[in-house]
Amino acid sequence: MSTNISSLHMTPADPDRHLMAISQITSDAFADGQYVEEISQQYIGNCHYDWDTSRLIWDGERLVHHWGVWGYPMRLESVRLNVAGIGAVFTEEPYRKQGLMEMAATDSIKAMRENGYDLSVLRGRHYVKYGYVRAWNYVTYRLTADDIPDIEIKLPYQLLTPKHVDEIDAVYNRQHEAFSGTCVRPTYHMLDADGMKAYGWFEDDGGLVGYVRAVTTDDKKTLQCLEAAGDPENCLAVMTELFTLGDYESLAFFTLPNHHPVLQILRRRACVVEDRYFHNTGWLVRIVNLESTLKKLLPLLERRLRHSHYSDWRGALQLDAGEQKSTLQFLEDGIQIAPGAPSRHSLHGGPEIVRFLIGSDDAREIIQQAGMTCTGEAVGLAEVLFPNLHPMMSHWDEY
Repeated sequence: MSTNISSLHMTPADPDRHLMAISQITSDAFADGQYVEEISQQYIGNCHYDWDTSRLIWDGERLVHHWGVWGYPMRLESVRLNVAGIGAVFTEEPYRKQGLMEMAATDSIKAMRENGYDLSVLRGRHYVKYGYVRAWNYVTYRLTADDIPDIEIKLPYQLLTPKHVDEIDAVYNRQHEAFSGTCVRPTYHMLDADGMKAYGWFEDDGGLVGYVRAVTTDDKKTLQCLEAAGDPENCLAVMTELFTLGDYESLAFFTLPNHHPVLQILRRRACVVEDRYFHNTGWLVRIVNLESTLKKLLPLLERRLRHSHYSDWRGALQLDAGEQKSTLQFLEDGIQIAPGAPSRHSLHGGPEIVRFLIGSDDAREIIQQAGMTCTGEAVGLAEVLFPNLHPMMSHWDEY
């Protein structure tokens, strides 16, 4: 079926007029038409959904395409980048293969830049043609019953409720301050304890000091820790007790940052680590504004340079991302950014340049995977300026 594109019109999302229409099309696409009210209150409303940069395409009064944006600050070591997370992208069947997603994506990305976003992140297929490239992997730590550490619970725990969300966010932000790829909360405010599956413990004065999120996999064979904050030994002890209360075959830890103290304990013991790679799918990232991103990264770049064998190097490194180019000039008093000035030291990486910015992998691995053309001292500088940061977003914050 061919649709008359001229009959369609595109708009930003409006919280007063479009909430239920967005919730319904999201439900139809991903929940068999169910849970419309829950979607409206938890996934679209009451969270970090960005109404200004999301895009809707209509056929008269009928919503036929949704491109959703969830905006948030993302940590990269001590830096915070403004990131546009893309989710709930859907086109109704009669309107597919008519270029609607390209229309919405193009206009939304333009709006992202105008609204101060640095990068965009999403999970899914079919987005490489819009400039998205691999961001990070899914990493899972698995323990059999025999491998689970025998650690005593230090503080008693209880099932947390929605009234604890603000405290959970505060504890999470403190614990994850230095973990790259994580969101600065608040993001979602869950309205039911069953959806949270969070178990927390408190100080004598009643303040929350730690928690874990423990969710059973669909096959009921594995208990997954999707998030942990607070004393890592108490986190492990609580997960162990929850494991013993069910008929599970294994205990897993999923989407915890690489340097998380719980994982550091596990790596001193026996466990299996699954590092799942994706090809043109999984978590993807795109540059929205190369110059603004580099400006925010300058303190990190200068610090890394000072502590390297390139500390006295003077010259310029061009980052060629295709549609955007910037040049880092290494001067006596620090690094400055020039708008794409050519240099004999250059990284010609196209969209894959963004992988350096977020530290998605080792620099040489990124260069090899992307087949980049590098000249002069570009490879050595890339290794110094853009280390592997092992970025990871918590399952809770996914959109």
